[in-house]
Amino acid sequence: MGSARSAVETITGGAIKEAARSRFAIGDQVVHPQHGVGHIVKMENREFERGTSRTYYEIHIPSGTVWVPVDLSNSGLRRLAQKRDIARCREILKAHPLPLTEDGRLRQSSLVEHLRRGTIAAQCEVVRDLNAFVAHKPAYGTITGFLESMVRVLCQEWALVEEISIPEASSEIYALLEKPK
Repeated sequence: MGSARSAVETITGGAIKEAARSRFAIGDQVVHPQHGVGHIVKMENREFERGTSRTYYEIHIPSGTVWVPVDLSNSGLRRLAQKRDIARCREILKAHPLPLTEDGRLRQSSLVEHLRRGTIAAQCEVVRDLNAFVAHKPAYGTITGFLESMVRVLCQEWALVEEISIPEASSEIYALLEKPK
């Protein structure tokens, strides 16, 4: 019994030391660019890769739990936006979209890399550009799912910040995307 307790104390102790260096705290409301809005409920040392223990944020989102390494600065994990950020997002969504490459793998990689900036503005740029891309081509599989995921996350955050329903946020976002450029 004593050895099990020492192991728990070691895990907790490591997580506490990592917490001192982390960007987020337990209780923070955060946005994961692909999984959505959630709350950090704890930090814990976990071994998801055999032989490698890391400290992770445990984030509860509506559909379950997401684990994000504390030391991974380019995960795209970010704080919930503020109202002034939404005002900027309206301008981004109305702006002329940037062209995306036809190469599916390169396009996906580029979009994911863009999301790693960790801002709602980057999320809006990805939604705007990808929405325009699929509007002129038959939508299929991976690209459609990715766009739906990005819009779902944006709608969740938009609704929370603006204190409106998700359908209202969705209506506003799609109206902005359809504005003449």
